[in-house]
Amino acid sequence: MRTLRAALAVSFLAVAYVLAAFALVGQQMAPRRRVRTSSDLGGLVLTEQEQPGLWAEVRALAATAGTRAPDEIRLVPEVNAAVSEETSLLGLRTGTRRMFLGVPLLQGLSRNQLHALLAHELGHHSTSHTRLGALIHRSRLAIAEVAASLSNPLVKRPFRTYARLFFSLTRPLAHAHEVDADRLSATVAGPRTAATTLRTLPALDAAWHIYLEQYVEAGTHYGLRPTRFFDNFTNLMSDPERLEELARISAAPPEAKTSAYDSHPPLSERIERLESMASADEDDKSDKSGNAASILRYPSQNFLALEDKTFAGSGLTPAPMAEIVSVAGARAAAINAETLLNAMQENQIVPATVRGALDLIASGNLDTLLDLVDIESTTPEAAGNEADEAKRKVIARLLGAAIAHELVGEDKARYELSWAGPWRLVDIAGQEVDPEELAYEALGSPGYAAALRAWVHQLDAQVDAETQAGPDAAPAPTPPDGYIGALAPISGDGFRTLLVTETGLMLLKPTGSDRLATGLATVTSGSPGRKLIQRALDRSPAELATASNAAYVPWDQIRALHLKQSSSGRRSADITTAAGKGWSLQWTNAAESEGHIWPAVDHYLGRRFTVD
Repeated sequence: MRTLRAALAVSFLAVAYVLAAFALVGQQMAPRRRVRTSSDLGGLVLTEQEQPGLWAEVRALAATAGTRAPDEIRLVPEVNAAVSEETSLLGLRTGTRRMFLGVPLLQGLSRNQLHALLAHELGHHSTSHTRLGALIHRSRLAIAEVAASLSNPLVKRPFRTYARLFFSLTRPLAHAHEVDADRLSATVAGPRTAATTLRTLPALDAAWHIYLEQYVEAGTHYGLRPTRFFDNFTNLMSDPERLEELARISAAPPEAKTSAYDSHPPLSERIERLESMASADEDDKSDKSGNAASILRYPSQNFLALEDKTFAGSGLTPAPMAEIVSVAGARAAAINAETLLNAMQENQIVPATVRGALDLIASGNLDTLLDLVDIESTTPEAAGNEADEAKRKVIARLLGAAIAHELVGEDKARYELSWAGPWRLVDIAGQEVDPEELAYEALGSPGYAAALRAWVHQLDAQVDAETQAGPDAAPAPTPPDGYIGALAPISGDGFRTLLVTETGLMLLKPTGSDRLATGLATVTSGSPGRKLIQRALDRSPAELATASNAAYVPWDQIRALHLKQSSSGRRSADITTAAGKGWSLQWTNAAESEGHIWPAVDHYLGRRFTVD
């Protein structure tokens, strides 16, 4: 039966050449599409001179597969491993062969699992079982590409009709070819490892989408992109909650939506076939091959180079992930808070504030808030309790955001990076709070609303209490006495000036008069950074340390300070205190400085000071 289908497939392929020629001639009547060239394939080329170990392993895998090794290997920022060829005559004639290696795969797979995956991809081009399998594989890809590129209706419809017939006829042959590629994968790495690899891929793909959508895209809205782009993905996958989530996906991987052109059998069928091939001996063996990234020489260096290339020309400013989620979390809360308070104002609810909303709930006037939300019920039955519950959830989300916005604006809480989150709101004691959940509870109980209102007020008292020394409190830090150096302007957490004193570091936020002075310095061709430094040095260190716009940290309370400099001239410093608080500061080479800042930091911190 397979022989008959093969003969028919060749016949159909011969007809396809004629139709493709007709399609390409007809395509001249339509607007030209941009042709992708090798200059914009993306990714980072890994040469054999730079990566001899990688190339040696890939050549060995190609030899096992009975096919030629790729002409080029590229590192790419996606969950993908593939071997593609530049073909002509609908796959009959082959050209440059390229292998693509996705960094997330190198981070999330073992070395043996990577071998299993690459063996499968090289198996698509193998002629060990039948030359026709590789030809059919290339032809299906080529026909799909031609069909997708057609825009002239005179040629698009007949060619796509033919393509569907061709794919329907060759699907069993393509499936058999995929099974052969899976068998090769099992031969190289073992059936159990090959099956585990197939289970792991959907989990890695899900994790990568979470990282891009919940973390990276949160920064792009504000012109920021994360530094250590790929390291962050490793951090996400290392989070205990994420690990549990990914383990559940691997245990029951979902079937991906496939197109009419896909040649793979169902994923569950492939996994079941490979697991049935595994022996008891293989089940007893643990994978000790190490992380797949070890296949590269200096992987971190390659990842950073790919990161720079990926974001080149994007116009995005690199920033630590902690700073990005702090900005994004605060901004998201501000937008939702504005939505609620504007609606209250438009409906003449006075005062249009968080406390005004809580007063309404506490006094039993919840419907006044719920009526701000317009819910369209899909059925008459949903007009009652179901609609009220939907309104309650909307108001809880907006009121929770308004509470969070107020707390952040008054320095009573802050958004912190959470790899399970993407962010979490913590109060001044470092405890996580969920204003949305608190608001939802308050909406269901006037008494709870009064308690929530009291809690918001109570934070003011907590701030005052923490600034006063009790009988058992730790001794107050020694006030600074004498400046060693200064740097401005800096950015991060609202600070603009960094001061180095004999007893610790001090960070200053600009006052209204500071902003006016630096604005005038810009207009008069002066230096805003120099003006900020002069205004800071005009006051004594002890006086500044107690100012409301200053943060002072003694040397013995600094757990770590990490200084980094990029090739673009942007510098940054990540500061972590013994209490767990942290700041991420940034500045450029254009910033003004006085004194010997970093030698002094090195002197006082010793091993706690590191430089990238």
